[in-house]
Amino acid sequence: MYVCKLHHPMAIIILLLLFSTPLAAVDIDQLSWTETKDKWGQLLFCQRIYNMPEVQSRLYSFDVEQCDKAGQLMADIVSKYSQQQQLQLKNQAEKHAYAVAQNTTEPYQSVTACRAYCSELSKIQDQRNER
Repeated sequence: MYVCKLHHPMAIIILLLLFSTPLAAVDIDQLSWTETKDKWGQLLFCQRIYNMPEVQSRLYSFDVEQCDKAGQLMADIVSKYSQQQQLQLKNQAEKHAYAVAQNTTEPYQSVTACRAYCSELSKIQDQRNER
């Protein structure tokens, strides 16, 4: 019984740690394969939960817009790889997104972490567009 009570807060802590990697300190164009896979997988997870009916009521209009911009950024990053590598990377990112989802008890609790993550990626995309 005690473990079940701790499961909920631990899931939130894990998600916040997972999404808390400071992207501003990282050159987004110099991400390794694994970093790209992880960041893309996290984004895929966020995009999926944003489409869930129980989560949509917790979203602001800018949430989806920022997640879309983040998706554009990831597409740009992944485009440096060959078509075959892009497909492999997508498959690995999908697996990562699935793993994140499996470790999330209630998707709506991830909205805050996803909002911050998509916002940070969106800002990077905006900076790239300004160049």
